[in-house]
Amino acid sequence: MKRILILAALISCIIFGCKKKEKVSQAGIYRLDKQMASGGGKDTVYKRTQIKIYTDKYYMYAGMAPDSSVGFGTGAYSLDTGNKILERNIYSSGVLDSSRSFNLLITRKDSGYTQVIPGLAIVNGVKWDLTENYSRIASSDTSVLDGLWKLDKSYWVKGKDTTKGNQTQFKIFWGGHFMFVHRYPLPNGASQTFKNGFGYGTFSFKRDTLTEEEEWSSHTALVGRKFSIKITMKGKDEYSQVIDDPKAGEQTTEIYRRVQ
Repeated sequence: MKRILILAALISCIIFGCKKKEKVSQAGIYRLDKQMASGGGKDTVYKRTQIKIYTDKYYMYAGMAPDSSVGFGTGAYSLDTGNKILERNIYSSGVLDSSRSFNLLITRKDSGYTQVIPGLAIVNGVKWDLTENYSRIASSDTSVLDGLWKLDKSYWVKGKDTTKGNQTQFKIFWGGHFMFVHRYPLPNGASQTFKNGFGYGTFSFKRDTLTEEEEWSSHTALVGRKFSIKITMKGKDEYSQVIDDPKAGEQTTEIYRRVQ
């Protein structure tokens, strides 16, 4: 009986054609073209510069408004073969490490995609949807660094002084592009003030040297600069990097662990 059913299925494929589900991938680097909130019969367009990177499992975005305020987010995502993506927050400028998920409706095209988050917010009883249009940025080769990483330890040396880092920082690599996002403390007397920041650019990794070119950052001193960074891998899921910055007269050491 089993053989008959298999034979019938094969014959059906020959006669009518077997449809194979198309494998959908969201991996890539994207630039925000337009951001619009819709609710109560009104559309509001926001001016915002933003880059978003998807690996095969994770995402990260960072953006800046005209007033220089920074927003970012990173997390894991899953997608079906249609037009839906579920993003699960790991860390963001808005809710930090709180557990929060977003259901995105996706419309893909060769040049990029459009994402809609229905009911992102309810204000005075009015439900607001967020629509974002993205253009794809060309990517390049893969690297052993591709993926999402979290900063485990950091310190920097300037002259005879050594300072331990106290920031929360994530970094993503994919297709020759990188991005880091962080929340770091500012000295403010007895109280502690935190600030959000990010950096984005292209990279190459050869032997034990990571070369990064900063294309865009909330830290204006980094924009346009090129760094040659010594990398020491510890297995596949940990690495340390040493950045010499003669311009600032300091050396920074950072240790990262891969997010699993």
